[in-house]
Amino acid sequence: MNTKEDFCYQGISFQSEEDSGVGGGLEIKQDGNRFCVIGRGFNIGWLLDTASNRKAVLVFIRLFRDKAGKPLYTHQELSEIVGSKNRQASSSHMEQFHACGGDILKFLSRRRKVDGEVVGAVLSELKKDPLKAKNELCQEVKRRLSRDDLTEMNIQAALEQIPYEPLYRRLREQLNKGEVHYQEDYLLQEVMNSFSSCGGEQGGMMLGEVEGMKVSDPTGIRNLLTPEVSLSCINKSLQIVCFVMALYHHEVGLSVLGKWLKVHKTTILRWILGLSLELWPIVWSWVKKGVKTRKVYIDEKWLKIQKRWYYWFVVLDEGTGLPIITSLLASRGVWACRWIGYQMKKLGQIPKAIITDGMVTYKYLKEILGKDVEHLLCHFHYQQVTSRWVKENFKGNEQLIKQRKKELKEVLQTNDKRTVKRRFEKLRGMAEIMGIQRWVSNMEEALPKLLPAIGSKKFPKTNNAIERFFRDFNQFYKRRCGFFSVMSARREIISFLVMYLFLQQPGSCKAPLEMIMPEVKNMPFYQLVNNPLGCLLGLQNVKLNKNMAENRTKQCLGP
Repeated sequence: MNTKEDFCYQGISFQSEEDSGVGGGLEIKQDGNRFCVIGRGFNIGWLLDTASNRKAVLVFIRLFRDKAGKPLYTHQELSEIVGSKNRQASSSHMEQFHACGGDILKFLSRRRKVDGEVVGAVLSELKKDPLKAKNELCQEVKRRLSRDDLTEMNIQAALEQIPYEPLYRRLREQLNKGEVHYQEDYLLQEVMNSFSSCGGEQGGMMLGEVEGMKVSDPTGIRNLLTPEVSLSCINKSLQIVCFVMALYHHEVGLSVLGKWLKVHKTTILRWILGLSLELWPIVWSWVKKGVKTRKVYIDEKWLKIQKRWYYWFVVLDEGTGLPIITSLLASRGVWACRWIGYQMKKLGQIPKAIITDGMVTYKYLKEILGKDVEHLLCHFHYQQVTSRWVKENFKGNEQLIKQRKKELKEVLQTNDKRTVKRRFEKLRGMAEIMGIQRWVSNMEEALPKLLPAIGSKKFPKTNNAIERFFRDFNQFYKRRCGFFSVMSARREIISFLVMYLFLQQPGSCKAPLEMIMPEVKNMPFYQLVNNPLGCLLGLQNVKLNKNMAENRTKQCLGP
C-alpha cells in the first residue's frame, strides 16, 4: 500500500524529497520522441513529446502549491519545459489558459493567432515586395485572410518564423531587373536639386562633362569650333588628330592607325578620346541653348560592360533630331525612367508630347513631367507586338496566324480616327469567337496613346528618327566589340556623339548641328571630319581629272 510520501496517481508519482534524489529545480529528461519531468517530490511519467503535452504539463505543474498557497515553481523554471529560457514563455501560456476559463481542452485546442497560415500569407506578400513596411504587411495579410484580429506585433512574430533565403533570392531578382526603387523619389529629387550638378555624374547615372587628356591648348580647341577660322591657324598635329577621329569613326581600326602613324594603338585612342572630351562641353552647351523641345522621342540601347547589362537612354528632339538628354544607367526600371524625367525637368526641356516604344516603365515619366505631357506610342512597335502576340497564341496554325495578323494590324492601317474606332469595335464584338480577348484588353489600354497620331500632321506615328540614331550607334558599338568599363563606355559614347553631330548625313548632306547652327559648316573641325583629304592634302574632286588615266595610257603605249 502506498503511503502519503510515496504514491502514484494517473501517471504522476509523488515521492518524498529524500527518496526522489532531486534538488529544488525541475529536471526534464528526453528519450527519443518521449519526455518526462522530475521535480520536488514528484515524477511525471514518460509522455509523447508534443507541443500540446508540454504545454499541459507546464500548466499542471504551475498549479501545484505549497502549504502557504504559493506556486512551487517560478515561470523562469517552468519555461524550460517548453524549451525557452525566457519567463514570458511560461507566463503567456498561463494567461492563455486563464483566458480559456481554465478549460484545459479549450486551451490546448485554441487556435494560435500566428499560425502557419499567417506566416505563409506574410511570406507571400514579402515575395512581392521584400521592403514593405509592417503596417502595410498587416493590412495586406488581414485583407488576404479576411481577419481583423491581427496586429503589427503578430506580423513581427510571423517575420521571426520566416527563413531569410527565399526573400534574399527574390530581392536579388528585383535588383537585377531594376524593380527595387525604395524611396527613389526623394533621392533623385535631392540629387537634381543639389547645388552642384556633378552629383549624378559621380553616381554613374549621367553622361556629362568628363575630364580628359589635354591634346592641345585651349586656343587651338576654340579655333577648331570658330567659324571662318582658316585651317592654317590650326596646328598640324591637331589636324591629324581630327583626321584620325574621322577614320576611327568610319571603321578603321586602332592598330592600323597606329601602324600608319608609327605610334601604339593606345596612343591613338588617347588622342581621339582626349579631343572628344575637350570638344564635348562646348558642343553640349550649344545643344542645350539652341533646342526648345515640343515633341521628343525616348528610347534605350542595351550595352554589355564586364558581363553586365547597361542601358543608354537617349531623348531625341523631334524638330531638330538632336539628342538633348543622354544617360548611361545600370537599369531600365522605374527609377531609371524617373531619373530621365528629372533631368529633362532640370534642363527646362518639358515637351508637349513624348513618343516611346511602349516599355511599361516609361509611363512614370508623366508623374515627373506633369499630366499635361501627352504620352504616345510608336505604331510600328505596337504592330510588332501584335505580330508576336499572334504567333504565340495561335502557334502551329500558320494559316490562322496569317489571317489574324492581317485582321488585327489592319485596325491602325488608316488615316481616319473614326475608322480605327469602328474596326476596333467590330473586333471587340467578335473577340471571344476569334480568341483575341487579351489582345482586345491590351488594345483598349493602348488606344488613347495610339489614336492622336492617326491622320495627324502634329504628332508622328513612329519613332523612326531615334531608331536611325541608334542604328548609327549600333555600327559604332559593334565594331568595338563592347566596352571594357563604364568609364571607357562613357568616353566612347562622347566620341560617337561629337562625330554624329558634326558628320554630314547621307540623305540631307547636312550635319545634325546645322539644324540649330548653320554656321557650323564654316568651322575647321566640320571641314576636317567631313573632307579630311581635301583639307590635309588639297586633293580635288577626282571627276575633274577623269581623263588622267586615259592620257597616261596613251603616253605609255606611244603613237
